[in-house]
Amino acid sequence: MNLPFLRKRLLLFLPIVGLAAWIGTRDQADPLWLQAGEIVRQRYPLLEDVPDSLQYWYCLWHRRRYRKGDSTALRIVSQPTLSKIEWRTFHQLCDYATRHRDIVVMGVTGVGSTKQTKHLARLLTGSPDNQLIIECAPQFDLDFHKKYIGYERNGQFYPGELIQFWERCRRSPEQQFAVVIDNFDKINPETFFGPALWEALSSTSVREANIGGYRVVVPDNCRLLSVIHFGPGGVVKFSGEHFKRLGRPYLLRPNPRELCEMLYRKWAYSKDAARAAFVRDPQRMQAHIFYFLKANELIAQRYGEGYQLGQGTAVRELFLEQERDDLKRVFLDHLAAVNTSNPLTARDFASIEYTIEKGGTAPHSSFFDRLYQLLHDTGYFVEITMVITTALLTFLLSWWVFRRRERLIRHYGEQAQEIFQNFEQQRLNADSAAKQLERIKSEVDMLVRRRRLNYTEGLYLLTFIEDKVKRVEFARNVSQNFIELFNAFMEDNILTRSEYLKLRQFLQFVRHKIPPDTYEYFHRKVEDAYSERLTE
Repeated sequence: MNLPFLRKRLLLFLPIVGLAAWIGTRDQADPLWLQAGEIVRQRYPLLEDVPDSLQYWYCLWHRRRYRKGDSTALRIVSQPTLSKIEWRTFHQLCDYATRHRDIVVMGVTGVGSTKQTKHLARLLTGSPDNQLIIECAPQFDLDFHKKYIGYERNGQFYPGELIQFWERCRRSPEQQFAVVIDNFDKINPETFFGPALWEALSSTSVREANIGGYRVVVPDNCRLLSVIHFGPGGVVKFSGEHFKRLGRPYLLRPNPRELCEMLYRKWAYSKDAARAAFVRDPQRMQAHIFYFLKANELIAQRYGEGYQLGQGTAVRELFLEQERDDLKRVFLDHLAAVNTSNPLTARDFASIEYTIEKGGTAPHSSFFDRLYQLLHDTGYFVEITMVITTALLTFLLSWWVFRRRERLIRHYGEQAQEIFQNFEQQRLNADSAAKQLERIKSEVDMLVRRRRLNYTEGLYLLTFIEDKVKRVEFARNVSQNFIELFNAFMEDNILTRSEYLKLRQFLQFVRHKIPPDTYEYFHRKVEDAYSERLTE
């Protein structure tokens, strides 16, 4: 065994192992910290910044000619007030409404699902007179049914506000209308519409129903925009049957971009120096946006996305470092109100505070920490450890066997190459080179029989050596043929030009198949013989 060789390789291997161990024990940056950093270093347009884009959607829905600079849509959406809504989020909602007539907008507390839906309705209709806003309240299912659908008295049906609104829609087919039903999960939609109309809403063609002898037809030029709370707190849990009748669901998630932009616009130029300095400092803002993202991630992992808090809640007011305990309390109080089992505690937020203190480094996020946690969580730590240990030992043994075979292959391969090089440089004749190569072949064959080399490795090495033997044999035959041909041409001691050209052509053909020194020797021999003829 070549101990110096192994020691040298071990010295090269140890720094790599040390570097890998060092990297594996280092905590990594939290991805949400990096995301927060990207968010705070950009500015995001709100609805008030994009009058031309709002006008585009307004003209698209009302089939009007678009003119740049026309602020009609902005004035319509601004009635009665224009909310601080990020344009990108609203644009996605508009695009969804383009592809689906009726939609159900879902969102957790504070994401602005009601505001965005009402802004969408104003843009769709172009006039507040073409909208019907229904604000639902718990335990008023029958009252809302009577008020908006209708009631029977003395055998006669009296249509409610929604039925009357739909009749007005049918009388004005050239206009666009919208019904916004806010907090629709607070009452039972099936009770609200009644059995006949609820069944009619499932139709994919003409949606009509007969209620107490009164024919009700849902008009095509009226959109139904329902708003429900995503998560706990609703009286009714919406399912596929609800979406089949009320429209496609659209989920609004907590928006850190909107939170960042709202804070900057509100406080960046305010007289409150402390808050102005905070929102103008990207690093401090990054910490607040990260807290918002990480707290919601923690809540989603523990309870589900429906328990998160949106950017419109008190989290937008409590962003200074000294207010962080109050910010934590906002999340805890929110969860306490909607969930009584397995509650979060202040200790659960320690990892968030640690990451902020360490400038973004997440606790226990190194490779080895994550690997241990994974094994521990699966409950197979001992079994997997044994498997890894067995695999490591097998790998080391296989590596040692492979290295030993590699050295044997290199040793005999280098010997064969050296013999062939000596032959090419005419330090060995063809017979000696062939005998030595045959000896190496015999030794390799013996190694294969003793299983110190496997069949594939032995076959590769024997093929390599056999190639050298064939090249030696070919060179010897070529040399013999050339000498016989040359001697035949020189029987009369004169090398004619045709004979000279034939010998040159022969040498040119075998040039790359014989040793270079042999070629040069034959070439000089031909040239010298032909030169003597010319001299005479």
